[in-house]
Amino acid sequence: MTSIEIAALKARHDLSAIIGRDVRLKRSSHELVGLCPFHEEKTPSFRVNDTKGLFHCFGCGASGDIIDYVRWRHGLEFVDALHWLEGGVTATADAPARERRRQDEDLARVEAIAEAQAQWAAARSIKGTPAELYLRSRGIVEPSPPSIRFGRVPLWRAPNGAPGPRLPALIAACEDVSGTVVGVQRIFLTKDGNKAAMKNPKLSLGQVRGCALRLGPVAPEVMLCEGPEDGLTLRQRFTGASVWVSLGTGNLPFVELPDAVESVIIAADNNLAGYAAAEAAGHAFAEQGRGVAVVFPDPAYKDWNDELMGKRI
Repeated sequence: MTSIEIAALKARHDLSAIIGRDVRLKRSSHELVGLCPFHEEKTPSFRVNDTKGLFHCFGCGASGDIIDYVRWRHGLEFVDALHWLEGGVTATADAPARERRRQDEDLARVEAIAEAQAQWAAARSIKGTPAELYLRSRGIVEPSPPSIRFGRVPLWRAPNGAPGPRLPALIAACEDVSGTVVGVQRIFLTKDGNKAAMKNPKLSLGQVRGCALRLGPVAPEVMLCEGPEDGLTLRQRFTGASVWVSLGTGNLPFVELPDAVESVIIAADNNLAGYAAAEAAGHAFAEQGRGVAVVFPDPAYKDWNDELMGKRI
């Protein structure tokens, strides 16, 4: 079977229809989410995107296309997976509907980036704000870089554009490879500097995948980690290091680095997701011709900020 025939076979099926036979999926924005079929979890971290034809688990790092899923889920070789799909095991994709979804997703992405840029432009220094209190509570006492700000931003927007309730938030800039802010990650807080009492007080907006929170300049060597608290901890610990943050464990292997970055130190977490992300990121950066080193916090701690705080596993 030629590559063109394989592409046509993949296009015949919606990925969610295949995965939906095994996983209960719920829509979340332009993707579908559910419990990962490849590892045990209680909080859904498995995402399916029909438009892109890809799945990814932010818990264990499993990712791929429809052929990868069929192979891994059913223990098949590549050719056998193709035959499995050829058998018409599920309804074929509606091409016009898929194109409408793609257009809707493109529009939603543009609008989300614009909203993220507006929130970033309206934000200010963290000095004297709940964001400063929050970082101090995490043992981070060094002055924050300009890529960290504070603002009062809506939790969500209604379909008609009306904003939801505004909460104080630490706002981290997410820059693409050119250095343009195209997204933000907000850590929603109370006025006293504690995390807001909500299921997930850390929410991203705009484009995050492929981008990074830059806590230091473009440099020949960059230290890359998963979360803002870890990044600020590393910046404080390793004076002079240019620390960048992927803003998500699953994003670690996909950060697009400028050509001037010659080597990467991956500062990973001490858990299964951290190990998987570090391995995938190491391979990705090595294939780009960059030097790669991987470091972990002391085994008694899950991540770098926990080590700073003395919070053992």
